[in-house]
Amino acid sequence: MTTPALPVTMSLGVDNNGIKTGDWKTDLFGCFDTLVPNALMSIFLPCVTLSQIVVRLGFFQYVPSLIVTFAISVFFLIAGIVQGQWLNVIVLIISCFIALALCYLRVKVRSLFFIPGSLCEDCMVSFFCSCCSIAQIASHVESYTAGACSFEAKATLPGYKL
Repeated sequence: MTTPALPVTMSLGVDNNGIKTGDWKTDLFGCFDTLVPNALMSIFLPCVTLSQIVVRLGFFQYVPSLIVTFAISVFFLIAGIVQGQWLNVIVLIISCFIALALCYLRVKVRSLFFIPGSLCEDCMVSFFCSCCSIAQIASHVESYTAGACSFEAKATLPGYKL
């Protein structure tokens, strides 16, 4: 039985895939360093950015991930237009689930790349600044090409298992 390969840290603070280890590549508000596409996609199309991230790390396939996240976004849009108390409860529950999933993703990324931090910090950032959190993770795993708005996912990095 073989175990999945894990990224090996090199002495220069990067792993075998050239991804920085030991600290975030950008700070939390670093999405504004690459306005196109990182900030714009994370704010207006987080479903695409999240799907690109999870594909980059080998967590899910792109199309199923995009369909699920896009369907949730459409549901939120419809719920905002229809306005019903029961819809508000459903939106709140789904929003909490999404924030927890994002928190889990942050914890896993920190673990894979030996980034210091805490579960509390990850939860706070995920709940209160989700767009910035998504952009920070996208920058770190290099799931986009700076200056190019692409809806396609980059290749999965070899050696990661979430």
